[in-house]
Amino acid sequence: MKRYFFDVVSGHRSEYDYRGRDFPTVDAANQLAELIALDLAIDPDGKWYGWTIKVRGAQGQQFFSVPVRDHSLAAA
Repeated sequence: MKRYFFDVVSGHRSEYDYRGRDFPTVDAANQLAELIALDLAIDPDGKWYGWTIKVRGAQGQQFFSVPVRDHSLAAA
């Protein structure tokens, strides 16, 4: 198992994940990042639109990022 951290980042602010979660593969971590992005995208105020879920390892290396899309596109 490897620990992954899911930071929610915009151009002006960052919400860091200090706890992380353990996953057996990077694909499993990617699935959670996609789910987080979808969950944030359905916010009716659209306040998360344009933010990004950045997935990093315990040493700080970034593996990938998932954008939070416009909520009107989330259901498409």
